[in-house]
Amino acid sequence: MESGLVGPAVVSTVEPGSPARQAGIRQGDRIIEIDGERLRDTIDLQLLLTDDVPHRLEIERNGGAVQVTVESLGRPIGIEVDRPIFGRIMTCNNACMFCFIDQLPGGLRETMYVKDDDYRLSFLGGNFITLTNLGDGDIRRIINERLSPLYVSLHATEPGLRVNLFGNTGANTALDALEAILDGGIDVHIQVVLIRGVNDREKLDETLGDIMSRFPGVSSVGVVPVGITTTGRKKLPASFGHTRESAGELLEQLDRWRRDMDTRGPFAADEFFYLVGEEVPTDVYYGEYPQFENGIGLTRKLIDEFEAENSRLGKPGRNVDTVVVSSPMGKWALSSLRLEGHGVSIVVCENTLFGDTVNVCGLLTGVDVARGLEGVPGARTALLPDVALEDGLFIDGASPASVSESCGVDIRPIEVDGGSLVSALTEGPGVR
Repeated sequence: MESGLVGPAVVSTVEPGSPARQAGIRQGDRIIEIDGERLRDTIDLQLLLTDDVPHRLEIERNGGAVQVTVESLGRPIGIEVDRPIFGRIMTCNNACMFCFIDQLPGGLRETMYVKDDDYRLSFLGGNFITLTNLGDGDIRRIINERLSPLYVSLHATEPGLRVNLFGNTGANTALDALEAILDGGIDVHIQVVLIRGVNDREKLDETLGDIMSRFPGVSSVGVVPVGITTTGRKKLPASFGHTRESAGELLEQLDRWRRDMDTRGPFAADEFFYLVGEEVPTDVYYGEYPQFENGIGLTRKLIDEFEAENSRLGKPGRNVDTVVVSSPMGKWALSSLRLEGHGVSIVVCENTLFGDTVNVCGLLTGVDVARGLEGVPGARTALLPDVALEDGLFIDGASPASVSESCGVDIRPIEVDGGSLVSALTEGPGVR
């Protein structure tokens, strides 16, 4: 196994009373081998410890080597590790014409510029991958170890168009990889990033038709609009972005295909409904929410969960010092909850880092949140969608604590679901 693909599994927590604790494994231990096998990722870690026999672990501790024996007794040994991939992350070998990372402004955290394209992160975390960098060994591992489901960025099926979209003369090898993975019984969810005037309209019809004929085993298809920044290093033509008119045409086009594809979609991203000015569809539209990892159906889920529990909110006016931080699209998503009737204000923060074409909560910056909260009368607590944070920080590197200090409002991150919002409004700071 190539040395760069393996690495130590660094133990971040050990569960009290677990087989790992009983064996003497400690926080900070670096697991080098299990039964003589080096580790690539948490998949290896789990598979090597599944059977009900003693396992010998080679551990590095405080610069020295330690051997421990763990008996799993048919259950997890009770450790967590600090990252899912222990060796090198597989990175993207494409030069996509619309790559959002290429559009990022300079000066962000270094990790923001990493172009991961790793099938393991797709399986473990729902990341969308292109399949263009897979070798035969990767495909065999996916099938043999049942790494299902996977999430794949397809964008188009016409060979010449794919080469242009991906900026990669080998882009079409991914279609063969997709076919092999589907034939191997792996569930695959497809994403099409739609660029106006490039892979939409008749090209999208061709792509959806090919999915039905060549890739009938695809589990679902989601269609999302291309992201365009106006302040980043790379500038995309404004014409690539979607308008109210093009979004309306797209929704009608997808509705025609839904009659044939049934439960597989194609599902439109919430942003298309936002652009048209329509309410988000009912849960019938999303079925089993197969594209939830893509954020498709997130708004509907939040609304339904909130309405199922909003009786807990009690009388109006209990939250007059609480605000909800949002983006323009987020305000649209929250509008049907009628939070104002409970004394809660929605503070819309414009995105100055990426420009006004980026309107999702996940890319809000600490600077923009602080600016949006300054001067809001009576605000003491601001509920922040936690999708705006990664490793506890905003995309511009600011922390919630530093933003709170800047604007004088306590920032409280909450999960993006209706139940968490109701709980925050009934139990947390700011409730009187």
